[in-house]
Amino acid sequence: MKFLHTADLHLGKRVLECSMIEDAKTVLDEILQIARHEQVNGVLIAGDVYDRPVPSIEAVNLFSGFLSALSKAKIPVFLVAGNHDSPERLSFCGDILNAGGIHTAGVCRGRPHTVVLTGDKRVAVHMVSFARTAALRPFLEGEIETAADAMRAVLSHIDFSVADRHILLAHAFVAGGSTSDSEINPVGTAEALPIDLFRGFDYVALGHLHGPQTLGPNVRYAGSPLKYSFSEVHHHKSVTILEFEEKSAPTWREIPLHAPHDMREIRGSLSALLAGEYSEDYIRAVVTDDDVPPDARGALQTVYPNLLRFAVENRRTTLEEDVNPAEGVENRDPLSLFAEFYEKQHGEAPDGTRLAMMKKLLDEEVSE
Repeated sequence: MKFLHTADLHLGKRVLECSMIEDAKTVLDEILQIARHEQVNGVLIAGDVYDRPVPSIEAVNLFSGFLSALSKAKIPVFLVAGNHDSPERLSFCGDILNAGGIHTAGVCRGRPHTVVLTGDKRVAVHMVSFARTAALRPFLEGEIETAADAMRAVLSHIDFSVADRHILLAHAFVAGGSTSDSEINPVGTAEALPIDLFRGFDYVALGHLHGPQTLGPNVRYAGSPLKYSFSEVHHHKSVTILEFEEKSAPTWREIPLHAPHDMREIRGSLSALLAGEYSEDYIRAVVTDDDVPPDARGALQTVYPNLLRFAVENRRTTLEEDVNPAEGVENRDPLSLFAEFYEKQHGEAPDGTRLAMMKKLLDEEVSE
């Protein structure tokens, strides 16, 4: 059997107020084509379908169309809720969805939701939606102090006799994973799950961390299909294709995804950046000139219309970082404070014209 593993779609997300919905449409279409071409027996979606518990109508319609296309292609879908999702909304009309081959875990009440596929070998998909430890305690027996305690108790209900191969589909933070700025990370290590919790599974299909990565022989984060922060500029987004062969360990491989706009950082002098090739990628521009004109951002947007961040890093900003807080400023002459600040920023003392202009402004402020 063959499965496609993806996660963290975050439909409806805005990055620095830029809507990602059109990019999401493109990659979902690509994922659909990959699923068809690979003739997979199921699509595993490991949570964070939406970017917020109450998603926009546009995001809901986009995901509805994606699921409908998979259902029409007779490709089953296995879906759990992530920490950004509302599990109640994702599992709405669950019986109808199941009839169409769309299997949702919904709210976790202490037990996985298991679906068994039959073929040459029986493959069980055990689904566990994200749930905070406090929310799980009423459904679990014993002392539940940490997320690891809760997950261990939930997984203890799995019957490994129901199938020959076992997939765990979950949305969680596993210790040792590499994070990025666009994820909600746990406070401290209380919510981090140890990897040894997942012994006995042939493959653990995880969501939450946005970079594709493998934490154990068969414990895998598929990663998000799009870049959602500039901390992800070096990610290579993909889906994971999982295959179960007769009498052998499962294997997996990545198939790259192609977003219509990359997310990247450019750095250099303003003139060098303006001389760059026109690009509609999502850009963070870092200008390194000592003197940056006030219209630099607008000029850069003529070459990079999707400029999302603009920063200046130069000799002055470095000097500013090393400046110690001034002592006794309340007893200092404001004009001398200005002159000191100007010199530290520009590397030279202000001339007479600038001093006269500042003195005039200070005098007007005092008179008012």
